[in-house]
Amino acid sequence: MKFNKLRYIAPTGTVIKFKELLSFMVDSIRSCDKRQSLSDAIKQKYNVRYCYLMSSGRAAMAILFKLISLNNKDVKRTEIVMPSYTCYSVPAAAQIAGLTVRICDINPETLSYDRQQFESIDFSKVLCITTASLYGYPDDLEYIESIAKKNNCYLLDDSAQSMNAKIGNRYSGSFGDIGIYSLDKGKNITSLQGGIIVTNNDTLNELIENELKELPSPGIFSIFSDILKLSIYSLLINPALYWMPARAPFLGLGKTIYTTDYLYSKYSKHLSNLSYALFNRIDEITEDRKSKYLKIYNALKENRNIKFLSKIDDNTQPAFLRTIIFIKDTDTRDNIIRDLNENGIGATASYPKSIANLDEVKTFSIIHNNISSGGQYVAEHILTLPNITFLSDPDVKKIKNIINTHTDYAH
Repeated sequence: MKFNKLRYIAPTGTVIKFKELLSFMVDSIRSCDKRQSLSDAIKQKYNVRYCYLMSSGRAAMAILFKLISLNNKDVKRTEIVMPSYTCYSVPAAAQIAGLTVRICDINPETLSYDRQQFESIDFSKVLCITTASLYGYPDDLEYIESIAKKNNCYLLDDSAQSMNAKIGNRYSGSFGDIGIYSLDKGKNITSLQGGIIVTNNDTLNELIENELKELPSPGIFSIFSDILKLSIYSLLINPALYWMPARAPFLGLGKTIYTTDYLYSKYSKHLSNLSYALFNRIDEITEDRKSKYLKIYNALKENRNIKFLSKIDDNTQPAFLRTIIFIKDTDTRDNIIRDLNENGIGATASYPKSIANLDEVKTFSIIHNNISSGGQYVAEHILTLPNITFLSDPDVKKIKNIINTHTDYAH
């Protein structure tokens, strides 16, 4: 991929202020530990009773699947229901736990479950239902929660990508029996690694507490690698420098791979110093992303040849991790992505396949009613745009011109 200018807007990311980075360094050297403060702040803001921190969101999900499987009293319940379009780490976590994945198709206009398909599932075989809430836009969580309760299934509210999103007065991640958030790079707030588990379920809380206390702590020298990695990240996220990693194909930025190789450890006390600072301004971060989304939306809303994700109403407050649009023709979508990237805008096609079409998943999955067309449609037509702080008005104008030109919209 060629670049016309030495300026590149990352597809997503959280800007770490200099004073936050400096404070993180000082606190880390002083061996400060704000894990409990972070956990308490999450519990208070998201109205959950229990909160645990660990190495990553994907490792958290694998552990949770294992724990609910071990706690299962009904031998017939061996299935995990998950949407046909979701992060590949979700079926991988089920594989690690030795469970069967039942893939249910989605409504491509919302990315949430297709209700007709969802309600036709035989839930007597289902141990747990997962959500996805991709790109900062919460799934139809109230509805999914009601189905889980009706059928006596666990609900794992996967909010790895939607921390701080809300439906009504409830935050994404707080629905159902248990929720997870991710602190990985590219998430709503980041320490480059880290996962968060929240629950109001007393039984699950006891299981989680006992499981996580056995995890190893990060190595004694991790402080130095943490400081180095976050210093580099905070510098390179700037568009004036991000073009360098973006032009390095060996880094594999933006590539989606299927893997079951997860790091299982306690969350670093050094990283908690940064994530606590970022969590304290998560509302500010969310509002900033929303302002970028609105600029892109207003620039493109007259174009009838594209479609925005239909998930925003008076009852829903997304976290706006990215702006999502759908392009009718896949080749046109790919050409738009190419031209945007060549002009310094980190547009992506996100996950290249529905999980129903992953060879790695076929041996332990069932495609419900043999239908996954909604998930594959999304994989072939979705286009993500950055809602990052550095997105300027000229960048938005560039996005508008390139998309309108490729979609033959006269403006």
